[in-house]
Amino acid sequence: MDSRHFLTASFVLLAGLPAAGQSPAPDPVAPPAAATPLDAVTTTGTRTPTVSGDSAVPVSVLRRGDILDRDARSVSETIRDVPGVEISGAPRTTAMEPLIRGLGSDRIVFRVDGARNNFNAGHRGRMFIDPELLRQIDVLRGPGSTLYGSGAIGGVIAMRTIEPDDIIQPGNDLGAYLRGGYQSQGSMWRGLAAGAARVDDFAALAAISGFNNQNLTDGPGNTIPYSADRVANGLARLQWRPGNHSFDLSGIMFRDSHVIPIAANTATTQSVTDRITEQQVYTLRYSYADPDLPWLNPQIVAYHNHVLLQERRQTGTRARDTTDLTTNGIDAQNTSRFALFGWDNHTLTVGTEFYRDEQEGTQNGRPRAQFPSASQEVFAVFLQDQVAIGDLTLVGALRYDAFSQSAAGNLPGNDVDRLSPKVSAAYQLLPWLQPYVSYAEAFRAPSLTELYVAGQHFPGNVFVPNPTLQPETSHNIEAGVNLRFSDVLRDGDRLRMRVTAFRNTIDNFIEQLVFTRTTVSRNVRTARISGVEAELQYDAGSWFAAVSASALRGDNLTDDQPLASVPAARTTLSGGYRFLEDGVVVGARWQLVATQDRNPTNIPGLAQETPGYGLLDIYASWRPTFAPNLRFDVGVDNLFDQAYRRSTWNSSPPPPFYETGRNIRGAVTLTF
Repeated sequence: MDSRHFLTASFVLLAGLPAAGQSPAPDPVAPPAAATPLDAVTTTGTRTPTVSGDSAVPVSVLRRGDILDRDARSVSETIRDVPGVEISGAPRTTAMEPLIRGLGSDRIVFRVDGARNNFNAGHRGRMFIDPELLRQIDVLRGPGSTLYGSGAIGGVIAMRTIEPDDIIQPGNDLGAYLRGGYQSQGSMWRGLAAGAARVDDFAALAAISGFNNQNLTDGPGNTIPYSADRVANGLARLQWRPGNHSFDLSGIMFRDSHVIPIAANTATTQSVTDRITEQQVYTLRYSYADPDLPWLNPQIVAYHNHVLLQERRQTGTRARDTTDLTTNGIDAQNTSRFALFGWDNHTLTVGTEFYRDEQEGTQNGRPRAQFPSASQEVFAVFLQDQVAIGDLTLVGALRYDAFSQSAAGNLPGNDVDRLSPKVSAAYQLLPWLQPYVSYAEAFRAPSLTELYVAGQHFPGNVFVPNPTLQPETSHNIEAGVNLRFSDVLRDGDRLRMRVTAFRNTIDNFIEQLVFTRTTVSRNVRTARISGVEAELQYDAGSWFAAVSASALRGDNLTDDQPLASVPAARTTLSGGYRFLEDGVVVGARWQLVATQDRNPTNIPGLAQETPGYGLLDIYASWRPTFAPNLRFDVGVDNLFDQAYRRSTWNSSPPPPFYETGRNIRGAVTLTF
């Protein structure tokens, strides 16, 4: 579908920029918001509902209002202000990927409505969804294999799409939401249209969103080549909630069409391809909750996730490539709440997960060795017990994963298994002070491509498969403190703060080594990443402020070199004022990034220093008191047109362009 046709048929909209972690004003499509994001409820860190700022797991939550206010083209851009998170890759939408605590790619688990997204095919991106269709994004920082299995060494990003209750206003059975807008960067048009209806125990939703932009420009005015994009995304959902039961059937359809380099996450302009990316995710969810049966709270998700890339190369051989991955899985758990001795309370979660990946790559209809035909089956069981004894909360968890991996041809199979334990303790020392400590292990099984890749890497160099790769394993020690205050400067205000320090040691680190004639993946490193993260959020109703900061250090302990993927220290300051009687909000966000000069000297082409920079964004929104179903937004990103690069794609010699320059945005939203 041509997203411009949809957007033109819609209406023009302006979109503003929020302060980091803040929603300037509640959005009609959003559920009632907590005072700060650290008060938001999340299930990602423990698989049971927990207030983000009260757990021993560092989880940052972006709610519906935060997502729409950022008006970003990708999930990576949406979460860029979360402490410890950096965007990897040149500014091309689908190719950009997040790093969490210096780890990215297969070292982060992505889930959409409970469905795993395991796609990874060198330089082609991993997340294919328009953020406008999301109601919440949870970012778990640090190892999460105890609950989510292989890949959660860096963390977990869990996304939830919008539901009928997000569209239908209280007291109504029908609802609609329209949003459209324009951005000066790339002359981008975008929009969202959603409708929902409820009849007795049934509810249904349909939504479509998309954007269309030309090439972007950087701060000095240079064109960022091959950054034009055209995205269309649809969502359909049917819910049935008879009594204490809940059934939810949903389908997500994504299509992206653009001309882009094959290695799109680098600054290259070579080996260009006309690419169409399509993804379909179908999920069926069931849950049961009866207050009279605290020992029975099952939740089951069955899913099908299919990603297909079709590429027609514009240079060289003019070959036609396909990259295809299908994941089918089921994730089931039950949570029981009980007391054993009268002075303790248990929240016991027991679950199992099974999924199967099948991948295939072709070139001109024949098998493509760079994305080998291969499959894997994964079976897991896990258990977690959260015990509350007075002001002390103890958590113990253990997960067992078994992998069976194989490829077409005569290559040997690979069978691995792994136990992932975790323990944590949090103590409510004072009503406003909760320190905690935790220890967690995580792992990542080698991907099918790492095991079995072959064929040409570039002229004169070929991939060599390595079916003997061993899983990466990590050992993470973490300590932190949660602080909660109310009525600090005025009655009813809220101040929340979390500070975390960690050290994550990774053994059998899988590295791709490029030699003169061959490229091979090997277990060659022990790596260590340590750091400090902080979040502070204050909301007094009429005004708000937030600070997020992170400082990380990564080292290759085998070669005694810094790790290349660890981002520079960063602090984001934000704040704003709400003119409550007039429905007006004004605010700003200032991101300060230090120079990154800790890069390995033994990797050719890597920039040895990436200069620091500062970015100022401003915004304003107006919801007229005489028309509360309307909202107008304006905003300016990168107000001073700063020329900067992130260290994750800077190189030597320097690329011919920088990150995206000044962007003027505007939006209008209508609900009824």
